Amino acid sequence: MKKDARAPETLNLEIQDFIGIYRGVVGRFGMSENEFWIWYALIALDGGYSQQDICGILSLSKQTVNTIVSHMVRKGFAFLTVIPGTRNRKRICLTEAGKRYGEGVVRPLFNAERRALEKLPEEERTVCAAVFRKYISLLKEEMRAFQHGAEVAG
Repeated sequence: MKKDARAPETLNLEIQDFIGIYRGVVGRFGMSENEFWIWYALIALDGGYSQQDICGILSLSKQTVNTIVSHMVRKGFAFLTVIPGTRNRKRICLTEAGKRYGEGVVRPLFNAERRALEKLPEEERTVCAAVFRKYISLLKEEMRAFQHGAEVAG
């Protein structure tokens, strides 16, 4: 039976394959996927984010982010500073050791991602990113409606 290339199941399986690529690589660093994505965000986005920001960026729970960041602090890879004008919001700052460690984990993956993307024509990269952003936006809309009791059309 031939699958409809537009079926959500097909796209979801492709997304799982994509996630699996990272899962396989992360295992070699001896860290959880969530820890890896926090390192990725801090290095890719050049630090300066609060735990709340990371929760929003990565769709992780506060408890998960707090546990991982506390572990980073205990290892001497990060420290927290209070963000001026807030009661208890803290910015995650990497120490020099944390920057070196994070770069060692994340930079090789950045390079592999860049090399893979460069093999695609620029137009395909642009269209792929735009369509994926649009799909995510539309899916969020549909899921919000579903969470608020709207009937999902068949």
